[in-house]
Amino acid sequence: MIKVKTVAILKGGLSAERDISKKSAQSVKIALKSKGYNVIEVDVNNEFLSWAIKNKDNVDVFFNALHGQWGEDGKIQGVLEYLGVPYTHSGVTASSLGMDKELSKKIFKNEGIKVPEGKVMANNQILKKDPFKRPFIIKPVSEGSSFGVHIIKKNTSIEKVIKGMKEKIILVEEYIQGYDYTVALMNGKVLGVLKIIPKQSFYNFSAKYKSEKTIYKYPKKTSHEMLEKIIKYSKLANKAIKCTGITRVDFRVNYKNKDDIYVLEINTQPGLTKSSLVPKIAKQSGISFNNLIDWIVKDAKINKV
Repeated sequence: MIKVKTVAILKGGLSAERDISKKSAQSVKIALKSKGYNVIEVDVNNEFLSWAIKNKDNVDVFFNALHGQWGEDGKIQGVLEYLGVPYTHSGVTASSLGMDKELSKKIFKNEGIKVPEGKVMANNQILKKDPFKRPFIIKPVSEGSSFGVHIIKKNTSIEKVIKGMKEKIILVEEYIQGYDYTVALMNGKVLGVLKIIPKQSFYNFSAKYKSEKTIYKYPKKTSHEMLEKIIKYSKLANKAIKCTGITRVDFRVNYKNKDDIYVLEINTQPGLTKSSLVPKIAKQSGISFNNLIDWIVKDAKINKV
């Protein structure tokens, strides 16, 4: 008789994305139980290391359902490497580079991938003079789910926006007027492409998690040449960061010149609710949510550094 594996789902965490993580974890738990796994839910906090040391021999795989800082920035991955236990998604280096938008953009640019022009600045520098012609983007250097992302338009008060941000150092980027695309990959192999049409001027936190007006399309009418370029860039970005497991690469395509295809960022820890982007793409590719989660567990490894 084949032993049913025990999977510990790491959820919650210490970042602003705690609630999103818990939603992913709930969906993952249901999928794992349907596949016959024993499931332990672990709400990650400052006591996690002590808990993991005591319980690691009772766990076969740690399923990382954390998002944001401490979840996808290499820190929790470093803890799991130290413990020598198999875990899901990318390793320490890929996670830390993918989460750092400034560093990852430099790596992409070095690989010949087009990225929006940008610079890291202190809050008080931006208050003195606009770094780009409006509209432009300001966002945290290391955060996910579009937390803290703002478009600075013609009449936007930067003082008011900055006052509401906790970060003292932020990333400022040119705003690309265009379409949003995203690509899901499994160990570097493209799973599929999705076009995103938000009601707002960009795919922000509200469009992702609160709006029912965001439209998701499988880009049947997108030109073959454009799709080829998007797929090429997604593979290059994934390889450059040395990602493993499930990843997602986000793009912006210029309205006026569709040859202007920009990589916005790579996500080494994509959301895993049934309505998240990667599961949507997987379903279109013939992979059910339960089978996707099962694949992620079976892909778990150690020594990913």
